[in-house]
Amino acid sequence: MSPHDLNEDLLLAGEYVLGVLDGGERDAFERRLPRESSLRAHVAFWQDRFADLDSGIMPKDVPAALWQKIEAQLGGRQLAGGAGESFAERLWSSLGFWRGASFAGAVASLLLAISLGLLVGRATPQPQIVAVMLTPDGVPGMIAEVFHDGRISVIPIHDFPVPKGHTLQVWTLPDPKTGPVSVGLIERTRHALFHRSDLPRAQQQLYEITLEPEGGSPTGKPTGPIIVKGHGALPRL
Repeated sequence: MSPHDLNEDLLLAGEYVLGVLDGGERDAFERRLPRESSLRAHVAFWQDRFADLDSGIMPKDVPAALWQKIEAQLGGRQLAGGAGESFAERLWSSLGFWRGASFAGAVASLLLAISLGLLVGRATPQPQIVAVMLTPDGVPGMIAEVFHDGRISVIPIHDFPVPKGHTLQVWTLPDPKTGPVSVGLIERTRHALFHRSDLPRAQQQLYEITLEPEGGSPTGKPTGPIIVKGHGALPRL
């Protein structure tokens, strides 16, 4: 499966969890779920990421007058929508989602959009490169998001045991001639943020995580088993 297909499935899973998929798209997605463990992992990832938003706000009906204004604003977007729309655009133009998301008034809906970074794709900085890193079994295990300012965000999808006296080390391969370069260490499976403006950021650049001795690889190059790896790709914004 290509990096584009993995990113597309990740977005589809997010839309499925949010209730954005309609009709045939949703049916097709649900037919794939029992057969594809990677798709189920994507769904579990988004369910976990959205859990606090789903349980932290009490439902409240939105006044009809407000829905009329929202419908008027969305009308042009729905007419112009197409298959090339991004996740943010498809969510924004889905009136069914906004009617079903009965959060505490318009302010809560706005906070939800900002917190997910989906408000017309401009609420938060968007990653320049996204790498879905797979386990040796081909299951998505972690996601690396690489930003223009040099930040590299590593988001776990699964928990990986780290034996005592060991650590997880993040690597990237900007140039095969010079070999892998260390991005940083993760003591346990958790979200980690690194600042590496000195590293190149390119499509198909390899990212991987290995299990290394405590303190990191003694040689400056990967020595332990590869936990996950994947190639960078342009996100569909």
